Amino acid sequence: MLKRLKCLFGKLEKEEIMSDLSKLGKILIVLAIITGSVTFVQAEEVNLKILAPWEAAGRVFRVGPELLQFLGTFEGIMYIEDGKGELDAAVFICPATQEINLANGQTLAHGRCMITGSDGHSVFADFTCKGVVGACEGKFKITGGEGPFEGIQGSSDMSIRSALGAMAVDAKSGSVIQAAEGLAIWPNLKYTLPSK
Repeated sequence: MLKRLKCLFGKLEKEEIMSDLSKLGKILIVLAIITGSVTFVQAEEVNLKILAPWEAAGRVFRVGPELLQFLGTFEGIMYIEDGKGELDAAVFICPATQEINLANGQTLAHGRCMITGSDGHSVFADFTCKGVVGACEGKFKITGGEGPFEGIQGSSDMSIRSALGAMAVDAKSGSVIQAAEGLAIWPNLKYTLPSK
């Protein structure tokens, strides 16, 4: 009988000790939060306005009775309006395609971009836009990143101004276009990076 009491008493001691440790742990966590020893970091949203002069190179093809298609790349440098931020003076290249309807002057473009910051790490994005020859309005969406940009998410409206459409309209099918220039504007780029 004494052995049974010792075993029972030993079990009660262990259960009481575990219960007390659990309570002590909860109290320490609450104290750490109250005193600021533990902080919870949330992802911060960054808001930017970006301007980017660019150049395009590629080829124009006649793909229908009244339809031209440009296949090529847009390259340039992004400038953040206030000159601050990790993407200021980032270099971008966007392989893209643009269709131009000769009958009504409507245009439709889409592409993917690699934006490389001064540290050599890249952000990836895609865009779509539509409009008239010389102006294209649409959406720009960040699809990922590497290094410090890993897990980045964001988007912006996008406005493109160019002489590419006018040059393409006058080009023969298969013509190479070397020096089309324009300006891209991201008026409200918002992005977040995951907290670390």
